[in-house]
Amino acid sequence: MPVSRSKKLAIARRRQQVADLYIQGWTQTEIAGKVGVGQPTVCNDLQVIQGEWRASMIRDFDLTREVELRKLDRIEREAWAAWERSQKPAQSAELSDGAATPTRKRVKNQYGDPRFLAQINQCIMNRKALLGLDAAPQSTDADDGNLEIQRASVVALVATLRDRAGTAPIAGLLGAEQPGLVRAGDEPGALANGAAPGLPGPGAP
Repeated sequence: MPVSRSKKLAIARRRQQVADLYIQGWTQTEIAGKVGVGQPTVCNDLQVIQGEWRASMIRDFDLTREVELRKLDRIEREAWAAWERSQKPAQSAELSDGAATPTRKRVKNQYGDPRFLAQINQCIMNRKALLGLDAAPQSTDADDGNLEIQRASVVALVATLRDRAGTAPIAGLLGAEQPGLVRAGDEPGALANGAAPGLPGPGAP
């Protein structure tokens, strides 16, 4: 059975009252007592109201973003036009007393005002921010795989340096002795038998 027009208006007025009380912090039970309906009706009203709020927020956000983008387009067009004008030669004329025509004309070349380019660049940056183009890319499984490959390459390189140096410290391969580097076999955790360097566990000095 279709809902009558008067019934729809009554529901709209009730939901407006429910929304006003809800944003004031009233509970559903308190709202139900105030409006004169059951709590399940208030719950259904709030679901409809919140859905309308979300849809309105999305529409308003999209509209606001579009308006701001149009403003940036206008500013950028004006900045480009000003930049072009700032590159045109500047002309001046000198008039003698009582002369109707200029007696001397000067032309000065110009290379453009960089402030207009800075304004254009700012427009580009603001547009990228509005469109979300500056968001950091998410890490992918492929990235994780590349990290594992790089880690394995580092371990293999360390093992190769150890094999070439024998018992000599790795610093010797770099052309200088460095303090703090351990010779293979001197202390526990030194590079030996191609193993990766050991890391101290919890509580270790």
